[in-house]
Amino acid sequence: MIEVQALKKSFGPTEVLKSIDFQVNKGEVIALIGPSGSGKTTLLRCLNLLETPDAGSISIGTSALTFGNDIKKADIKKIRQYSGMVFQGFHLFPHKTVLENLYTAPVALKRNSKQTLIEKKRSDARKSRHD
Repeated sequence: MIEVQALKKSFGPTEVLKSIDFQVNKGEVIALIGPSGSGKTTLLRCLNLLETPDAGSISIGTSALTFGNDIKKADIKKIRQYSGMVFQGFHLFPHKTVLENLYTAPVALKRNSKQTLIEKKRSDARKSRHD
């Protein structure tokens, strides 16, 4: 599902990501832990291409990118179709409910209809009550 190989990112002379390798398979849940300044947020920003890595490769879903070459906007869009992130200082739309905040992006990206997402959420809630 997600594969990262030899990912590197520097800010000036400071090397933040030093040849990072990992894989996350479908259904796995992982946590990134470490002290402040260890590169956790930089890694997440690189996965969603909010920061461009200096070298290495990222594969998410069926899309893959190798860095060190020019990256096209179309390639960035392909990767972002399979990823999302909630920022540390998240801000919800104040005029929307929590549910509306959750389905705004998938609907805007035309990945699902509002009704499909609401029905899926209800179905998941029913299943979790019976487990």
